[in-house]
Formats: sequence, C-alpha cells, structure tokens
Amino acid sequence: MLEETFKDPEVEAQPKNILTGFRFSKEKIDPFLIFFTVFSSIFIILLAMKFRIFQLWSEFLNSSLFLKYMTYPLLFSALFIICGLLFQTYLWFLYKPVDLDKGEEIDWPFITVIIPAYNEEDSLSVAVDSVMAASYPKDKIEVICINDGSQDLTYYYMLRAKQKHGDVIKIINFKKNQGKRRALYSGFKSARGSIIVTVDSDSKVGRNALRNVILPIVKDKDTAAVSGRVSVLNEKDNFLTRMMTIRYGVSFDFGRAYESVYGAVFTCPGALSAYRKDVLQKFIKDWANQKFMGIPCTYGEDRGLTTYVLSLGYQTKYQSNAIVYTMVPATINGMNKMYLRWARSSIRESILFARFMFSPYREKNKFLPIFDFIFLNILYPFQIISLFLISYSFLVNPLFLLRHLAFLTMASFFLSLYYLKTNKSLKFLYGIPYALLTAFALWWIMPYAAMTMKNQSWLTK
Repeated sequence: MLEETFKDPEVEAQPKNILTGFRFSKEKIDPFLIFFTVFSSIFIILLAMKFRIFQLWSEFLNSSLFLKYMTYPLLFSALFIICGLLFQTYLWFLYKPVDLDKGEEIDWPFITVIIPAYNEEDSLSVAVDSVMAASYPKDKIEVICINDGSQDLTYYYMLRAKQKHGDVIKIINFKKNQGKRRALYSGFKSARGSIIVTVDSDSKVGRNALRNVILPIVKDKDTAAVSGRVSVLNEKDNFLTRMMTIRYGVSFDFGRAYESVYGAVFTCPGALSAYRKDVLQKFIKDWANQKFMGIPCTYGEDRGLTTYVLSLGYQTKYQSNAIVYTMVPATINGMNKMYLRWARSSIRESILFARFMFSPYREKNKFLPIFDFIFLNILYPFQIISLFLISYSFLVNPLFLLRHLAFLTMASFFLSLYYLKTNKSLKFLYGIPYALLTAFALWWIMPYAAMTMKNQSWLTK
C-alpha cells in the first residue's frame, strides 16, 4: 500500500529559507551557503587542474583541424553555461516562499481541487483522503474527481470517497478514455472555486499544501499560477527511485526556486499546482483543443497551461512549502518513457514560448526569462557535442576518459552537497550516480524526442 512507503508530513520538514543579504531579501546572510558555493567552485577548478582536464582538452582539440574548429563553439558554450549557472545561483539565493506574516489573517477563498484519474484504483483513495485531511477550511473547498474511462475499480473508489466525505466530493465519469487534458478541461468547466488546484491521482498532498500553494495568488493579483514542491512517494522502492528523489529535489528546490524569483516558472506540475480561475477561462478552450504540427496534444498539459498563463503576462511562482508526494517510475524503462514525454512537451512549449518571449507580453522581469530560456536550450547541444568528443577522445587517449569519469564523480559529489544543505540527509550521495547516468545514458532523450514529436502516445499508461 502507498501509506507504507510514505512518511506522513504532519510536520512538514521544509528546508529553511536559503538567502543572502541582497537588498531584495529580508533574510540574513547564510554564511554556510556562501562558503559552500565558493568552496565548491574553487574545489572543482582545482580538481580540473589536478586531473589536467584543461591541458588534456587543449591537446586533444589541437590534434586535428576539425577539432580546432570545434574549440570556438565549445568555449563560447562553456562560458555561457558558467555565466548561466552563476546567474541561477544568484537568483536561488534570493528565493523565499510566500508565507503569512506574523499575526496575519487571511479570508481564505473557495477553491476547487481537481483530481483526474485513469486506472488508479490503488492510489485514488490516498489522494482524496490527503486533500480532505489538509488544513484548509472544509466549508471552502470542493473536490472534483474525474474518472477518465478507467478499466479497473477507480470509479468505485470515487463513489466510496463520496460516501465517506459527502457532497464536498463531485464525480465526473467518462465512459471512454479521453485523456488527461480532456479530463482536466471538464473539471475546469465545472469548478465553482475562484482558485483551482490540480492534484494527481497517484499523489498525496502535505498537511499545509493547499493553503501554501494558493498564497501567492491570494496575495498578488499578478500571479496566476503556482507550482508546489513535488517529492517522491515511493522513494524506498529501489536504487533508481532513490536517485530520482535527488533529481526531484534539485529540480524543484533549485530550478523552480530561481525561476520563481523572476516570476516565470516554466512548468507548474500536475501533481500540485494552483491557478486563478478567471485567467484559465481566457484560454482553456484553446488549451483543450491545442494542436502542434497539426496533431492534437495529449501529453504535457501542465506545461501547456503554464505557457498560456505566461503568454497573458501573468506571473508564475513556486512554493517550496507546498509539498506533494508522488509516485515515480521504479524501472529504467518507465523512467525513460516519462522523460521522453517530458522532453517532447518541453520542445513543443519552448517553441511556443519563443514565439512571444520578445513581444511586450509582460511589463517587468521580461529579460530574465529570455536569458534563462536561451541558457537552458543551449545545454542540450553542448551535452551531446561534449559527449561525442569525450567518446572520441577515448580512442585517442583512453586515460582522458578515465580522468573525466573521476573528475565528474568528484564534481557530482560536491554539487550534490546542495541536497545535503537543504534536506540535511545523506541521501545526497545518490546524486553522484544520477549525474553519471544523466551524462552517459540519458543523452539520447532530447534528440530522439525532437525526431518523434508527432508521436502523441502517453507511454506510461
């Protein structure tokens, strides 16, 4: 059962705010964080010198005319990536979740929680019960469960949840599977709340998640979408799920954290996100019927929603204190399928974002999303070219590859200390094999996704 793999977040172990004393920040300087960042950067540079990485690259790139020509784009990309990482780290320093001020009282709005489900008989009850157990006024919440033509007992468990919790539970039943996008659309159209929260049917929300995920919307009229913090529910299943726990931790507590500072989180995940209903109403019909390359879009509905919100000039934020626990694939094949689906939706929505990112779609923080967008998209070709050159270098000098593996292992160790700092757990060590797995075994995901964009299969269902 899911409950057996889940540590109930009665007291949510949320990392304390990690800030420096920049003028935009109200928090005090975190000396350990500054020391850790500076020390890690210096150590990685010294490590590269110790392993003669710079010298070996220089010798290798000068060994032929073709490789000499490759030097310039590689150097430019490397310098741009270093600047981008420094930029991201600076923004990460500034991040803090929106919270209630001391003594502040909120007139909590009526919200709608939407839970779409397809063949989730094992987890649906856990998801619904966690929503109902959340610390949100029970007279200001409705829960809409959508059965997307399930072939198991999902609909039965929805009926049982309604019997248990009463009329607060609404049920929409599709006789045939229509896809998650259509299921969400039916929920959006039926919602009575001024704020809509999406929760995946294989997830379990933390006790304070509903309150915290809507706070940026309640306190800022310019914010229309908010991402929660997704953690791994089945972390203890095997070695892979433990590695993915680190991946999720860095993706949210670093990636979405710095994006939130400039109000352009690119993906508000289906596992837990909040949306301003009056903003959704402006585009949900177009979103529900979204096509790309002439083919209806089936996956990436959460990334698509976020792109539409951004295109209207609204802010999208991240709340690290709004925690949801979700199931992740426990096999390499399942992980590859999930990443492939994410990669395809990322390519699609990146193209759509690029179409309006230079337009006057927003008044403030317009340049920062553009810079970060370019930075993120230059990583993929740089990774592929670097991997090709490293592999080729092995034929020229086998010692070069071995030194690279040792260097990457040590660098991954120190970079993974970020997880140790924020979560205070030795689980950060799983970040080392995951970094190597990403570099050498997952490089094909993005190019293969680009070549198969017309494949709209959900892959995991």
